[in-house]
Amino acid sequence: KHIEVIDGMAARVIQHEYDHIEGVLFIDKIASLTKRLIKKKLENISKGLVSTDYKMKFYLPKKR
Repeated sequence: KHIEVIDGMAARVIQHEYDHIEGVLFIDKIASLTKRLIKKKLENISKGLVSTDYKMKFYLPKKR
């Protein structure tokens, strides 16, 4: 067994990557009131209507 205490930015990065493994998204951790307040912005991001300096990839659920 190995136990290590990590804090700061390293802890945030590790938690972020662990969340990816578990299928947890950043927006899953946002309070429902906050989600409602930023709903339009989140929709624009998911539609690719936000300009960025980096390439964005969108993974849409497969239609059955």
